[in-house]
Amino acid sequence: MRLLAITLGILMLASPVAGHELQIYTVIVNSEGGQPADIPNGTLKEGDSVWFWMKDVTENATLVVEVEKDGATARSDVLQFECDLDENGSKVDENCSNRYDFVFNPNNSAGLWNFTFLTYVNDTLSKTSLGSVNIQEDLHDEMHNNSSDGDEIIVESKESNEISNKTIAGIVALISLLGMAVIISQMGDKKPLQEK
Repeated sequence: MRLLAITLGILMLASPVAGHELQIYTVIVNSEGGQPADIPNGTLKEGDSVWFWMKDVTENATLVVEVEKDGATARSDVLQFECDLDENGSKVDENCSNRYDFVFNPNNSAGLWNFTFLTYVNDTLSKTSLGSVNIQEDLHDEMHNNSSDGDEIIVESKESNEISNKTIAGIVALISLLGMAVIISQMGDKKPLQEK
């Protein structure tokens, strides 16, 4: 019985669990606002990132990006179009940045997130533009049915007509478990031969 429990424990540890490959989405913020301001639905999942690049060439322009969901807000440092570099290619001011990286929590970040792009010229707010993204829940499987404005979108793996490696590993694990259970049950039924 102890062997069966150990075998089950090993098989559970060997069971395939896979998340999605993490994605990075780039939003360019120029004099027109975020490009794209609204990231298409179904593009990002929990754990993915958005990189906001300050590309507004307006003289003395700076940018602050706010990311908000359900009242919780994250705010970037002041972003500039470019940072001065020394002769070695290192930043003169280490605090200078032209990109804000925001990572959506791998747990509990699904839902609608709003972006606010605050453009300042000479430290005076000159323009505010908005954007958003709907973060999908990371369900750890290859097929998801998502809805967008009543339309059904099906996202499938590249090899949807073939059996996935996870499925094959699961079948092998199940067959191994059943085989070991049969062997262990037969071992318990054998009694030592007695001489007559």
